[in-house]
Amino acid sequence: MKKFILAAVALLAFTGCSQIDSGNIGVRTWMGKVNPSPLSPGVTVTIDSVTEFTAKEVLIPIADLKPKSQDNLTLQDLDLDIYVATDPAKVPSLFVKYQGDYIQHGNIVEGSNTPHVNVMGYQRITREAREAAFKAVARFPATTMHTRRDELASAIREALQDGLNATDPDAFIVSNVNVRQLTTDPGIEASIRAQVQMDQDILKKQKEVELAQAEAERLVALAQGEADANGILAASLNDKVMQLRMAEIQRDTIVNSAKAGNTVVYGMEGALVQTK
Repeated sequence: MKKFILAAVALLAFTGCSQIDSGNIGVRTWMGKVNPSPLSPGVTVTIDSVTEFTAKEVLIPIADLKPKSQDNLTLQDLDLDIYVATDPAKVPSLFVKYQGDYIQHGNIVEGSNTPHVNVMGYQRITREAREAAFKAVARFPATTMHTRRDELASAIREALQDGLNATDPDAFIVSNVNVRQLTTDPGIEASIRAQVQMDQDILKKQKEVELAQAEAERLVALAQGEADANGILAASLNDKVMQLRMAEIQRDTIVNSAKAGNTVVYGMEGALVQTK
């Protein structure tokens, strides 16, 4: 009995409580062996040594990259924000495979909400992210890359996911990549600004031409309207003049006939003169 009590006391001495926060998992090790089942969030009494890892999406910044563009020009600076999560069920096997390849989130992101929680495979992810960035940038010309950041970010994310899946299928999930900073060579930057200004000037001239064409069409339409109105008025005046002239002829005929002593009969078709 005494031996049993001593053994129980010794066991209790090695037993401890582990608390795993929500969104995290624990990896248990005992006598150098890793338990393949992750420890779920909550408080657990265990004799194992427990290392806590995040299973939530985390930010991993990548800075000071200098990849070459499609036209073989080296970027002055490329900074990325990588958002990645780890499959909780695969963390224990990754812990074995990449021994020591983890880091506290507070050491890579200033002001992290979970500074003391470990991120699994940090070196693995950053190495693959750099390679993905170099591959993706090589597909874009330097002079237009700044206008295609979304395309570039998407290309990097796809290349990074493919690279991670090649050795660890579905273990890491890359949800998003953000191009935080993209700076080409100063000379190229000046050329880009000049090209942008030229494009703006061309667009301005095109607008001016369109406005001039619209104004010309308006004036032509206005002139045509006035011409049509004048034609209608002229035709109307010609009819009035003809009627007036006929009336004057009839009047002169009547007057002259009356003076000569002739009889004048005025009918619907005009004056009919009858002699004495």
